[in-house]
Amino acid sequence: MGTVLWYTIPIALAIALSVFPIVSVLVLLLAPDPMRRSVLFTGGWFGGLLILVAAFTIGAALVPAEARGPFPPWAHVAEIAIGVVLIVMTLVIGRRARRSDSAKALDLHGLTTRMTGPRAFAFGVMMNVRPKNIVLTIAGGLAIGAAALDLVATSTIVVIFTVVAASTVVRLVVVYTVGRTRVRPGLDRLRVFLVDHASMVLQIFGVLVGVLLIVIGTVRLIGA
Repeated sequence: MGTVLWYTIPIALAIALSVFPIVSVLVLLLAPDPMRRSVLFTGGWFGGLLILVAAFTIGAALVPAEARGPFPPWAHVAEIAIGVVLIVMTLVIGRRARRSDSAKALDLHGLTTRMTGPRAFAFGVMMNVRPKNIVLTIAGGLAIGAAALDLVATSTIVVIFTVVAASTVVRLVVVYTVGRTRVRPGLDRLRVFLVDHASMVLQIFGVLVGVLLIVIGTVRLIGA
């Protein structure tokens, strides 16, 4: 179980550092009626992550038992492939989108400030279907499901993975709840920074996680 956690936590952290969910919750916290909508958005984000990771974990676990074990060879090959795909997506799509990131963030600002509570929840869920998020949750679910753990251990890791992946958004809501007006200037500065440097943040962490997947997959494949 510890080995699976060691591998999956960095992937969960990469999801936690996703720019657009963080910017979305910051905009909601800085807009009128912040608590209800930000909490519902966070619930949708968390619930969507949990469903995706659980689904991919179940899919990997459905592979015949003789083909599974603690990280079987086919899982390492898939890890390497996912790492390559993630790096390509990060570099190619990131470069094309660099000029439009600020415009997207402004559109996001206008969209979130007009949201009702139920729409904020739905928007949180929909944040999970972005390509990079899907790739990362596939990698996490694959590692968990292919490890041949028992039901309790598998469920525990899925929950821990989801908690870590959603931790930044949850933490911002908690910080605002505790600090309210005292933390608003700091949250607004963070929002501006993320909007201005979205492409850089996305590319750095996308490449780092992609390289991590390739290295781990290669090392384990050689040692299998």
